[in-house]
Amino acid sequence: MNTHRTHQKLFKNGLLFGALLLGLAFSFKEATPAKAVTANFNGPIFRLYNPNSGEHVYTMNLAEKVNLTQLGWGYEGVLADSYYNYPGVNYTKIPVYRLYNSQSGQHLYTKNTYEVSSLRTKGWSNEGIVFYDSSNCPPGSILTVYRRYNPNNGQHFFTNNF
Repeated sequence: MNTHRTHQKLFKNGLLFGALLLGLAFSFKEATPAKAVTANFNGPIFRLYNPNSGEHVYTMNLAEKVNLTQLGWGYEGVLADSYYNYPGVNYTKIPVYRLYNSQSGQHLYTKNTYEVSSLRTKGWSNEGIVFYDSSNCPPGSILTVYRRYNPNNGQHFFTNNF
């Protein structure tokens, strides 16, 4: 079964897979699965674009951003600014994972652990937690990011504009 069919089974809508409520607490793991990076709770989520493959990558790691731009990826700006500084609030942090398919060269972001497990059995690598959904942040401190699927190129796109 191909990845597209797997995603269709996991989600009801093939064009809009739903919204991820991204909190303002983030962590990042390097694009190479074996290299862990210390958690960083403050900073932007950078969006980069590969003009050859059409893929977008989201990262909080400045070194990864610089490396990808040197390799020819286009820098498209900041998807969201993260700021995790609300003393005295106990946040529920739900990890958002980044997975990588070495055959297609695509990345996928999800907070669904079933989706992580399912895709790993199909050869995707789990690159770890890239940021957290903080479900009980103070009002106005969360950003809704939508995950959309393009059936024409088989890729996902994440945006804060609906």
